[in-house]
Amino acid sequence: MTQPNYDDLSELAFANTGTFLKSPSTEPSALATDIDVAIYGVPFDGTVSRRPGTRYGPNKLRQMSAWYDHFAGGSNGAYNVDTAQHVAHSKVDIRDCGDVPIVPNSVERTREQVRGYAKTIAERTFPIMLGGDHYLTYPAFDGFAKTVDGDVGVIHLDAHSDTVEGDETYGDHWHGSPMARINDLDSGGYTNHAMIGIRGYERTGFEDLIESDGLFVKYARDIRRDGIDTAIETAIKHASANTEAVYLTVDIDAVDPAYAPGTGTPEPGGLTSAQFLRSMDLLGNCDAVGAMDLVEVSPPLDDDSDTTAMLGASAVTRFFESKFC
Repeated sequence: MTQPNYDDLSELAFANTGTFLKSPSTEPSALATDIDVAIYGVPFDGTVSRRPGTRYGPNKLRQMSAWYDHFAGGSNGAYNVDTAQHVAHSKVDIRDCGDVPIVPNSVERTREQVRGYAKTIAERTFPIMLGGDHYLTYPAFDGFAKTVDGDVGVIHLDAHSDTVEGDETYGDHWHGSPMARINDLDSGGYTNHAMIGIRGYERTGFEDLIESDGLFVKYARDIRRDGIDTAIETAIKHASANTEAVYLTVDIDAVDPAYAPGTGTPEPGGLTSAQFLRSMDLLGNCDAVGAMDLVEVSPPLDDDSDTTAMLGASAVTRFFESKFC
């Protein structure tokens, strides 16, 4: 695969305005292989079907993460009461690789940029992507999967399945299709795909993917009945069976809009913020998870207290602390 050329793209006003958890900045190609984790942003919302604004997500998530680093970023760290864990971010080698140089008017060129960026980082360390709309999971997954010798499972928290094969209005490449596009890849497939929190409406035929393709789904109604721990434990078991690694993708609209209003396609009846953060603790403890993203935070749609961005930054931080601290 030809490596993308980043030098001929203009810097965007809403990109590269800070680092996650105030970590040092590093170019992907300069990452040392002993770094524990690298963050990268993709300020792109060119495939949304309803309300744009997620291009501002990476910047806002970085800003909100400073609150958590204020407590746990010092040499002595801090005690996270919710997880009963002493955490010290300074003990973890974390880098922020900035934002992928996206092309606002080109899904195709942006896709190649994200794929190359993700692959470069995954060759060196654990990648965490901050979106951006959910289509970006497709090239981020593909870039990560190119560094894995074997199949890659998916654990997918979302209100929507994002399995649309094609759409007369939006085509084959939009934020309703990334899981269908991952299913097209040799390294991905519904057989190793576990969804959590699905609710609302799906297109006719979605149920057939469960019966014929082996897709695993824990609906929001299942979580209300059985709890989040059961959903996560069974999802991990499904996605990690017969795979070499698992990719975790988190759409903030998995959470009920009462807790996360700042997103483009909210659906009532979702996870509570407590269930959401608990899921990050459990997934961070899963050795099989080798890459992560959090997408669809839209600051222009958030409330005055930045509730959604704060929850998103907390979720990534909780995953990070569970995985590395």
